[in-house]
Amino acid sequence: MNLVCAYDTETTGLPDWKNPSDSHHQPHLVQLAGILADDDTGKIISSLDLIIQPDGWEIPQEVTEIHGITNEMANQVGVNEADAVALFLQMVGGAKRLAHNRTFDQRIIRIATKRYFPENVQEQWAEKENHDCTMLMAKPIMQLPPKGRYGYKSPNLSEAYLYFTGKELQDAHSAMADARACLEIYFAMKELPVVDSDAKGE
Repeated sequence: MNLVCAYDTETTGLPDWKNPSDSHHQPHLVQLAGILADDDTGKIISSLDLIIQPDGWEIPQEVTEIHGITNEMANQVGVNEADAVALFLQMVGGAKRLAHNRTFDQRIIRIATKRYFPENVQEQWAEKENHDCTMLMAKPIMQLPPKGRYGYKSPNLSEAYLYFTGKELQDAHSAMADARACLEIYFAMKELPVVDSDAKGE
């Protein structure tokens, strides 16, 4: 069975891209969701959706306004950050990883592994070979303007979801809703006809 794991993260803020992942001030997870599916059939195998309990850090109000998770909620229902990441890593296993805007979510998981896990685990989240990104996959298909020096505009999740499914994305910035949307986009793209780049047009 070929497996793919779509995942999404909500955090206390943006990564500091200019500093190492193990820098103390890098953001913490606030919510972590993943969906493991059969890459060939689309059948869901398992899923995980966890809110993280703050431990010596707080969720800033400005990010609460984005994802809706307050410190009170996280303290009441959240789980330990290291435990959440451990469960997620166990679920992912050797599956192909999938995210929308892989650069962000992969970095967030790498930051978390730097905090709690040994080097061999950390390095698995530096690799991009087994990591697909629906944003990058959708970009040349959707061809959103404006077209600049780096090509067409990168579609956000809501734009890509509407384009490939014909539906409006509900509960955006909920990690599970975003992971589910990412997976739907991925399988919708797999249904598209394959274009032969070597074929000559009339």
